[in-house]
Amino acid sequence: MTRLSAKKVCLFIPLVLTIASIFMAATPTTLFAQSGPVVLYVSPNGSNVTGNGSLANPYATIQYAVNVAPPHAIIIVEPGTYNEMVNITKTLTLESASLQPSNTIINALGQMYGIEIIGQGASGTVIEGFTVEHANNHGIFVQDSSHITIENNYVIYNGLNPTKSIAENKGLQLSGTSYSTVVNNFVANNMADGGIGVSDEGMINPGGTSPGIPAPALGNVISGNVVTGNLGGCGIVVAAYDPGEGVISNVVSNNFVYNGVAGIVVAADVPKTLAANNTVSYNIVLNNFIPGIIVHSNTPGDVVTGTYIIDNTVSGNGGFGPQPTGIVVIGNINGVTVVNDTVISGNILHNEYFGILALNATDTQAYSNNFFDSTVNVPIQGAALSSISLNSLYAEQSNLQSSVNALQSSLNSVQSTINSMQNSNSQLQSTVSSLQSTINSLQSSYSQLQSAVSSLQSSAATTSQLNSLSNSLGTTTSIAYLSLAVAVVLGIIAIAIASRKK
Repeated sequence: MTRLSAKKVCLFIPLVLTIASIFMAATPTTLFAQSGPVVLYVSPNGSNVTGNGSLANPYATIQYAVNVAPPHAIIIVEPGTYNEMVNITKTLTLESASLQPSNTIINALGQMYGIEIIGQGASGTVIEGFTVEHANNHGIFVQDSSHITIENNYVIYNGLNPTKSIAENKGLQLSGTSYSTVVNNFVANNMADGGIGVSDEGMINPGGTSPGIPAPALGNVISGNVVTGNLGGCGIVVAAYDPGEGVISNVVSNNFVYNGVAGIVVAADVPKTLAANNTVSYNIVLNNFIPGIIVHSNTPGDVVTGTYIIDNTVSGNGGFGPQPTGIVVIGNINGVTVVNDTVISGNILHNEYFGILALNATDTQAYSNNFFDSTVNVPIQGAALSSISLNSLYAEQSNLQSSVNALQSSLNSVQSTINSMQNSNSQLQSTVSSLQSTINSLQSSYSQLQSAVSSLQSSAATTSQLNSLSNSLGTTTSIAYLSLAVAVVLGIIAIAIASRKK
């Protein structure tokens, strides 16, 4: 064999590099070679055979794009109906091109789930802008993961052929998942077992068919969702099933939950399980078959403690037995296990027989700033009535400012929706103007409250001062929730009108 000398090799290398450079210049750059996140496209008119995931040459199915995408890719789905189940095990952003759930549909008819997100490898995944419908079980199921975002989706008409072994078969379920957000979704008419669920994970897997990795559910936020018509079970449930894990420090806030079995539930359902330091705040809970907000312990040896029920509006709900009840805190019916250290503050209750009912519940504190109108027969039964303290007022002051900010944000969002319509609705415009006036009034009341608190800080607070400030706070909170109710209803009307125009 002829051997190349070092000199010939040196002369040969530039030629090779020149040829290579010409070849590379003539070869299209692959999608995966770009800087930043890879962006892939899916369209009903695409192809999984000849497509390359570009905007000009998209894939045909979402699952194929998920399979070929590298971690942290962005998958953009064009409007259309996709008859498939989507399984995600790596970090991805999956969003509809229009961000309009009504025109980008995952039809999971005959499938186990609509979207399944599994494992820590999928942590950080985002799902936004889809309708997910017709799955046998959950519309969206997240298991053993963290930092998931599920935002602006319609999760509807799932649970059509439920698997019997799935105990918590919600439209949307987080199981053994932490630090995740479920925000601004419409979760409705799911048939198996209710709307949205958060649970821990282990040998007892309430969300799926087989045990997962033992994991608690910590620090999840369920906010801004509309949950209605899920007649198989409760609207929003935060529940512990696995000993040694727990549902801890989750927040259920600013949701509109109505026309279901129950509104919002915090519970421990198995011996030696833990539900601790969960917060239910700023929700509107209306016309459910049993009580609007339920905190309960079910079995000997479980622990339900430190639940905060703050600044909710609760009306027209049913009861345990014949009497309608707004908020109930209840231990094991035989008194073997009790619910501990529940704080109930700043809620508005209407059209209930019992406003607040506590049974087998120790240290249940119902502050005097809860508001009951004349339609509530028994405002408080079984709970210690606590006069509001100055420290509580400081906390309420902060919460009220958050309410003002949320109302302003709701107004801006609705105004943006109206502006995007070709033919503005005059009635909606009038309501928006009214809402702006209410917000201005609320901000004025807040300023008065802030001045009063500052005055109390500079001098010893007398009982009469505290009572006066408590009454002021109750009035201001009532205005805030009337405005919030208007904002939510207004948003629903705007969405309906926008949908009809598509």
